[in-house]
Amino acid sequence: MSINVAAAVGRVLAIQAAVLLVVFGGVALGFGWLAARSVLLGGLIAFVPNAYFALRICRSREETPRRFVRRFYVGEAVKLMLTAALFFLVLRLPDIQALPMFVGFIAVLGGFWIALLTE
Repeated sequence: MSINVAAAVGRVLAIQAAVLLVVFGGVALGFGWLAARSVLLGGLIAFVPNAYFALRICRSREETPRRFVRRFYVGEAVKLMLTAALFFLVLRLPDIQALPMFVGFIAVLGGFWIALLTE
């Protein structure tokens, strides 16, 4: 069985984006703009590094196994640093609500598991 890596990665990112939009919309309707903005920024803290990592992996399919593993580890390290930097920047913004921000972050990460369960 052959797996189209780019299609699978695109599907995961699409599900993560959809989860973020649903949670953002629900929070906006139920709790207002400030909470929704915090959810959106928290979700983007998870989504942007994941998208970076996904693009990095999709571009490395034709490499030797050794180079692929190196690219994977470097990509994961950069993803973690990017996540930390985005948390640092977002937490410096005025009127950020921590709980909704973490809800958005966790919801987007949960999108990965939703994608795996619906495969």
